[in-house]
Amino acid sequence: MASTQPLKSLCRANRIVQRLIELQTASVSELADEFDMPLSTTYEYVNTLEKIDYIRKQSDGRYCVGSAFLEMGNQARRNHAVYNVAEPEIRRLAEETGEFAGLMIEEDDLGVLFSMKKGDKVKRLKVNRTYPGVKTRLHTTAFGKAILAQLSDAEIRDVVEQYGLHPRTENTITQLDSLLEEMERARERGVAFDDQECFEGMRGIGVPITDRSDTVLAGIALYGPPTRLDDEAFFDEYPSLVQEYANVIKGNLEY
Repeated sequence: MASTQPLKSLCRANRIVQRLIELQTASVSELADEFDMPLSTTYEYVNTLEKIDYIRKQSDGRYCVGSAFLEMGNQARRNHAVYNVAEPEIRRLAEETGEFAGLMIEEDDLGVLFSMKKGDKVKRLKVNRTYPGVKTRLHTTAFGKAILAQLSDAEIRDVVEQYGLHPRTENTITQLDSLLEEMERARERGVAFDDQECFEGMRGIGVPITDRSDTVLAGIALYGPPTRLDDEAFFDEYPSLVQEYANVIKGNLEY
């Protein structure tokens, strides 16, 4: 029977790349110290990663992550039908409202941000960790909650058992009973809300994208500051608009 253990060398190479991303640049000796590896072994990893364009050597002799990951990431994203269909609608939603509009999928019970577009009102506003590929716990965002609400309570409990309910802000839900109650309300409304639970100073409205069999494919969300997304806009005006865009995406996916 084949072993189910991961290849140690591949796992180590992945950790080297991940650490290099965090460090931005590093020398071979610094990487050797980071991973407590002999210098000769580190050179073997670095030379291999460089040959396959995962990392590159700078003019100062230090190494950084190469652009090959950009190509792979963009291609992986384009391989998802929901991205290709939703992307133009996400852009239109941002343009119509002037706010942030985004697309998230679920992968391994985490939310993966696929796209985030800026409208005119937020062009100069910078929000941390809103670039494609960022992973977050589903309970912390509007689109993540919209996805999570499509699961059964038992499935939600499994997700919470695996990842916990760690807070991003003081408003983040941290109790399972409170989360289950919120998910029931999201199912009834067809809309999920993030009231400064992921980002302080940002409110979000999320709606799930499902297929004909009601399997959840993704979630879309509109985000903006409470000064513009006041209670009237947040709870009454914009939810139906986000739902309209979600319906367009679902219709285009079916046809």
